[in-house]
Amino acid sequence: MTAEELAEMLPGRTPQAIRHVRMRQGRYRTEGVVPLCQRCGLHPVFVEDQQARRWGLCRECAQAEKDWRDRNDERLARENAARRQRRHKRKGRQ
Repeated sequence: MTAEELAEMLPGRTPQAIRHVRMRQGRYRTEGVVPLCQRCGLHPVFVEDQQARRWGLCRECAQAEKDWRDRNDERLARENAARRQRRHKRKGRQ
């Protein structure tokens, strides 16, 4: 089936969303097959770790991502808070 045909059958789905899922998971993905890592594409996804499975990363890439998040957590939280404050101030002016 084409993405347009599936979008007509599935309420709330657009053809672009269906194409995106097909790009990520493959057109004919079978149940029980572990996909490859989204970052390196060499190793299978580390399904024992919930975060790694959700991110679609292998063990090595998941560990690198966790390390990066640990190092940058405070900076990211500050930037996110500043973004929310700017957005709130803009709403108050309008």
